[in-house]
Amino acid sequence: MGKGEGGSARGKTAGAKKKTAPGGKSAKARKGAPAEAKAAKAEVPAAPVKAEKPRKGAGRVGAGSTAAQAPAPAAKKAAKSAKSRKALAEAPPEVPPMELGESHAEAAARAEVDAALGYLEGDGAELPSEGAREPARASDGASAHDDLADRDLEAEVLPPEVPEEPSPSDPLEAMGEARPSGLASALVLARQVAGAALQGGGTLGRVFGAARGLAKAVTTGLGASGSREVDEYGKDPELTLALSPISDFLYERYWRVSVEGAFQLPRGPAIVVANHSGALPFDGPILSQALLRERPDLPEARWLMEDQIFYAPFFGTVFNRLGAVRACPENALRLLSEGRPVIVFPEGAQGTGKPFSERYQLKRLGRGGFAKLAVRAGVPIVPAAVVGAEEALPLLGKIPARALGLPDLPITPGPLPAKWSIRFGEPIDTAALGAGAAEDFKTIQSLVERTREEIEGMLRTLLSERRSVFGG
Repeated sequence: MGKGEGGSARGKTAGAKKKTAPGGKSAKARKGAPAEAKAAKAEVPAAPVKAEKPRKGAGRVGAGSTAAQAPAPAAKKAAKSAKSRKALAEAPPEVPPMELGESHAEAAARAEVDAALGYLEGDGAELPSEGAREPARASDGASAHDDLADRDLEAEVLPPEVPEEPSPSDPLEAMGEARPSGLASALVLARQVAGAALQGGGTLGRVFGAARGLAKAVTTGLGASGSREVDEYGKDPELTLALSPISDFLYERYWRVSVEGAFQLPRGPAIVVANHSGALPFDGPILSQALLRERPDLPEARWLMEDQIFYAPFFGTVFNRLGAVRACPENALRLLSEGRPVIVFPEGAQGTGKPFSERYQLKRLGRGGFAKLAVRAGVPIVPAAVVGAEEALPLLGKIPARALGLPDLPITPGPLPAKWSIRFGEPIDTAALGAGAAEDFKTIQSLVERTREEIEGMLRTLLSERRSVFGG
């Protein structure tokens, strides 16, 4: 054999070795198989398979070897899984059938879960039962396919989390307003504080409310303003509401009014007879408020005011707008016909004109007009005693005031924080006397004296029980 022939034989032998490889594939094909398996593994991790212990010398192809390592089973499964997922992704979405009581979103989520489970079962992965699925993952260690499928489903079903924006620390920024600077900032802050004080129920809010009430009372007394809607007796509900912070403060905190025997007032009309005390007639509204608080089941009580104060400028208008009614038989009978308690002060101007040295000494109870009204209407007489008004509004002197339409003006350092005590006595029945007894002088005088004795007795008891003027 010549040199050319020998060279040709070696070339043929080399070509045969290049073409032929164990398994029927070329060397390039053998080298590409591991790369393809790695790419499939990177795309979708294969299910954990118990790896066999490699034999000695496995995976190496020597020069004289006649067999090469076959592609790993895990690589085949990974490639098959990748093709399955790609086919599912390219398939057109089907509308899953909804079960009873199931929404479209719930049906879609359920279909995705079923598809994922079917895909896993198609790969031959062992799935635990429904009841034991979650514990198995926690104890035995779930496969990579299960973990990835759960994370993908949670990412598709659950909405993405939106990070919370930090709340602005500046109140102006919270209100959507730009923060001004300098004097403008101070003005805005003052406006907000004033608005919160006026709308709030704190101490500052009550102070502002009281100031508005006083301003409204002054303008009403001067005739400069007033509500267009008043009742048939002249009471102004708006003024009463505006002055409620002041009246509540005087009643609850300043004069600390205590009430006894309010339960004795009957359900229905009655004439409440009380002693008149103090330089200014505040006992009328205080008695009315006491009945309103202690006996809310009764209609609102009204008090009668003598002409000397009712027609006085300023004070007469303010008291009338607060609920005072001019003292006359017609008004009293009308109020009684409405089922109201009517508060009367038979002492009249003599009671408010007593000097401080004669405090709590009852004057003559008029001419018995309240007794005649009670007998004529057939309503009971309820005696009442008021202690504390003489010290809260003591009369120190008088100034002539004919030019103002008043006989005189009282001089008082009040109002002082003396404690008030009010006691209601047992009702005196008049229904059994009959309407004709109103013209009997002796019967009327007997009722007047009995009422006077009841009031004097309660005054002595309250004064003896009082430890101090301001402490009660």
